[in-house]
Amino acid sequence: MSTLPTTLRHREKVLAHAEQQLRSQGELNSADLLSLYKKFLKIENHRIRLKHYSGGGGREICAQRASLVDIVLRHLLEAAVEEADRKTPLPKLALIALGGYGRGELNPFSDVDIMFLHEDSMKVLDSRLNDIVQHILYMLWDVGFKVGHSTRSISGAIKHANEDMLSKTALLEARFIAGQEELFTKFKNAFVEKCVDKYVDEYIKQRVENQAERHEKFGRTVYLQEPNIKNGCGGLRDYQNLLWISYFKEHVQTTAGLVEKKLLNEAERRQLDRAYDFLLRIRTELHYLNKRSTDVIIMSQQLQIANKLNYPQKNILRRSEAFMRDYYQQARVIYSITELLSERLCLSTTRSQKRNGIFGLLRKSKPVKGEEFDGFYSQDGLIYADSSNVFNQEPSRMMRLFQHMQQRGLELSPELAQLVRRRLHLVDRTFQYARNTRETFLAICSRKGQVGKVFRAMHEVDFLGRYIPEFGQLTCLVQHEFFHRYTADEHTLVCVEKLDMLVDTKEAKFAEYRKLFQKLENPAVLYLAMLLHDTGKAANARVHAEASALFAQKVARRLQLSAEQRKALVLLVDNHILLSMTAQRRNLEDPATIAEFASLIKDQANLDALMLLTLADGQGTGDENWSDWKESLVWHLYRSTTLYLADGEAFYRQRTIEREGLRALVRKKLAAEYRDEIDAHFEHMPDRYFQTYTVPEIAEHIRLFRAFLETRHREDQSPLAPAVKWISHPNKGHSEFLFCGWDRKALLARIAGSLSIAQLNILSADVFTRTDNLVLDIFRVCNTSFEAVTDPAETALVEKRLRQSMEDENFDFTAALEKSRKKRGFQLSQELDFPTRIVIDNDAHPVYTLVDIQTPDRLGLLYRLLRAIAETNVQIALSRIATEKGAAIDTFYVTDVEGRKLRSATAIAKLQKALQVASQLGSTV
Repeated sequence: MSTLPTTLRHREKVLAHAEQQLRSQGELNSADLLSLYKKFLKIENHRIRLKHYSGGGGREICAQRASLVDIVLRHLLEAAVEEADRKTPLPKLALIALGGYGRGELNPFSDVDIMFLHEDSMKVLDSRLNDIVQHILYMLWDVGFKVGHSTRSISGAIKHANEDMLSKTALLEARFIAGQEELFTKFKNAFVEKCVDKYVDEYIKQRVENQAERHEKFGRTVYLQEPNIKNGCGGLRDYQNLLWISYFKEHVQTTAGLVEKKLLNEAERRQLDRAYDFLLRIRTELHYLNKRSTDVIIMSQQLQIANKLNYPQKNILRRSEAFMRDYYQQARVIYSITELLSERLCLSTTRSQKRNGIFGLLRKSKPVKGEEFDGFYSQDGLIYADSSNVFNQEPSRMMRLFQHMQQRGLELSPELAQLVRRRLHLVDRTFQYARNTRETFLAICSRKGQVGKVFRAMHEVDFLGRYIPEFGQLTCLVQHEFFHRYTADEHTLVCVEKLDMLVDTKEAKFAEYRKLFQKLENPAVLYLAMLLHDTGKAANARVHAEASALFAQKVARRLQLSAEQRKALVLLVDNHILLSMTAQRRNLEDPATIAEFASLIKDQANLDALMLLTLADGQGTGDENWSDWKESLVWHLYRSTTLYLADGEAFYRQRTIEREGLRALVRKKLAAEYRDEIDAHFEHMPDRYFQTYTVPEIAEHIRLFRAFLETRHREDQSPLAPAVKWISHPNKGHSEFLFCGWDRKALLARIAGSLSIAQLNILSADVFTRTDNLVLDIFRVCNTSFEAVTDPAETALVEKRLRQSMEDENFDFTAALEKSRKKRGFQLSQELDFPTRIVIDNDAHPVYTLVDIQTPDRLGLLYRLLRAIAETNVQIALSRIATEKGAAIDTFYVTDVEGRKLRSATAIAKLQKALQVASQLGSTV
């Protein structure tokens, strides 16, 4: 390796330092000896850290730390042996490094795994050897190492290895450190004979299965926003796993050995080793940054790592993006080359399983040709090229290749994938504008349910971004929105796959989407919209949807779409977040909201396509972000807009039922004794209330008002005590909490505080104030599992705190919230870090001022926000409240105390400042 001379020079310096510092340790007492080792390690670890920050390679730094531990262990063993009673000869003992330490790769806070190896003839461990082992272990622990250790005979180690694959893998990396080397040599020979040669098929099968399980656990993609650098796809473990398998299969344990075996070429070896070295360097920085062993590159630390590694970009976001793009590219190298080598070793977990039972462990011979077509042939589910000149002869074959893959249900062979990568220069401007390639691409996009797999195959060989460069800009692009799980390109591909899934899904919750997809006449436009919907993020535009729409226009012209198709494509891309945002943040009972939305969408075909795009986009951020509550809002908006588009006048007639007609229906629903309460309710409630609720719901509310008024005459109740009711909707994933009582300052804050103490998520709140100063507040809530609230203990706690706050005008929830936080273990994720955003908008609604807030969520946040609004004398008419991945996204429809929009610049500034302070204060609870 290129790092070897440097490592040797470093080792010589450390040896000289150790000889000077540790030579006379036998003359020191335990405390002084411990101090001596700590001082030595502090100096040497500091040198290694300086080397890392001066640009040292990942392998170089890990090797230096492993070498440092070697030297410490040798001195410890030497000192322990000198102190041992040697009236009779000491039994043989060898100190062995295992696992990553055995490989000579030790990151700053990695475990030090060692084995004390003794002879088989010793049935019971000699007490002197036991003292030596304890002396070494206690010193390692005392100086700060995290040690994994075992004491075994040769036969014991062999037996343990054959009982457990992980132990066998650790022993596979065994390296001699100190003691009797002939004992280690004897063990190594026995290990190869008894643990390797007899278990080739079994071990490889287990390792391949383990890798598949690990990939499943860590996302099945290289392109996670917060990747696991060790165990994720394309991580360190993929590289190591390849070498472990190669050792069992081909008796080589280095990439150089794989080149000798002609399983890798030299260019691939350099790529693979360079990528591995980069990942080791990042892991070293992760350890230094966190002061502990960790493997996940969380978003809040990506910029810090980029800064530490001296990325030069002036813009901080571009700096972070450049670092993560390097990570994804290097991880992809490891992932793709290990997959390629697995195919060459015939270790596929899918095709080989069908072929042989134990993954076809014999070296692969040249495939026997199956079907031949267009310069290609199929074999065992893969496509191969007849010749390496297949694309030079006719470049358009490159596009047809993916059509063949789609039509025949095949996959690209690793060799053909490599060939496509080497021929990407053929995808030039002429290729992009050629009629035959354009028609083939659109044909691929027109096959419902079969597009995602092809797009992914195109992207894995960089063809898709070459043909559609607008999408190519998204490759490895980090998305800075907190709710995204994937990079921009991976998110797009997942969205397309979610769309494909609708074709034959049997899940009941997707049945309506499936119907929409089945009747869709032009799927190519929808698939293109899905492909292009986030392309504007690469342009650093303030509103990415607008930039994406401009890119969509360019693509539409290049693909020669019809005028109708172009309009539909641009509309879908430009408005791809409109359906979701309107549903979550606007008053869906307001006819003006529906009319404005419908005017933008134009017709039912666009609405149907947008509904499908919204589902796929929502699920493509991560399934956990597409909740039942969010989906119910989206369907509500869809159905209301469908009615409006069908007959706008009928829609308005339905929404503007005369109060007298509605009053008559309610009178029929309730007994005659409710007549006075019904009249008062219809006289004092605002118009929007009657546009929101059905006759049965209004009747239920009137009963609640009666219950409240009756409590005023009971001696055991305070005149301020409200009437409350819980209504569970388990099929919708939430419950309604109804509050009826007198209006008073900070009332909503008191209700929100009471709900927060019980750890309930508030989804939305409707606020209705009657002209007789009575209020009806309806909160939709769910528990921490996003289910309806059914636990009596939770509802009782809410009501208890609410009564206390109503009886004490100065009741402060802060102490109670802190107590609840400690009791429940609630804490804000330290991984979430983004700036608070508060927008006060007077143009979005004809009657109300809209306040949009986006800030990290924390216990009691909504209570503080509502209290801040109340203290600035602002009235809340309606709210939309949501929480996504630890972020609060709240919208309030507000007025001044006289029911008008906030027009005063002073009042708006005062509200903005109060909300900003409240959102920051939340971090204290």
